[in-house]
Amino acid sequence: MYQVYIDKPSYFEPDMAGEFKDLEKAIEFAEKEKAEDAEVSYTIEETNGCVNSYGEQITTVVKRG
Repeated sequence: MYQVYIDKPSYFEPDMAGEFKDLEKAIEFAEKEKAEDAEVSYTIEETNGCVNSYGEQITTVVKRG
């Protein structure tokens, strides 16, 4: 599962914009959001459903833009 986080200078922290099963669709969505607003940056993280000892989901950053 891939999660797309959108960040703008006015945001306190990045906002999760969507979850995708396919990496290509996640990248397409993130690039579209960036094309609509030049101030937007994005992070795509891969998750596998595992959690750490604090109950937080373990993620791996796949792409930033």
